[in-house]
Amino acid sequence: AKLVQWGGNSSGVNIANIDNLGNVHPDTFWWHYSLGNVLKRPFSEIWTDTSEPLMAGLKQRPRPLKGRCGECHYQDICGGNTRVRAHQLTGDFWAADPGCYLSDEEIFDAERR
Repeated sequence: AKLVQWGGNSSGVNIANIDNLGNVHPDTFWWHYSLGNVLKRPFSEIWTDTSEPLMAGLKQRPRPLKGRCGECHYQDICGGNTRVRAHQLTGDFWAADPGCYLSDEEIFDAERR
């Protein structure tokens, strides 16, 4: 129950990163993707701007996940895990997390749903 309450990965929701140049990132691993700059725009505006597609998706529950992650019945626990990892390997923010340790049987087992 606590894991569901926590909701999994919090990048772009409860976690942010502001680098030394003022660039705002969804977390410390998104150094290649800036949502805006606090020297040009207040953090509160950047952080709540869901017209930015990545921020809209990160704040959406459930997230718009694809592939194994999109089919997984554990989404409410992990939140799709680290989206930056999927993006780095596929170019798609919402692709399956290549670091997921669950087997296909665990993900696709209809009896667990």
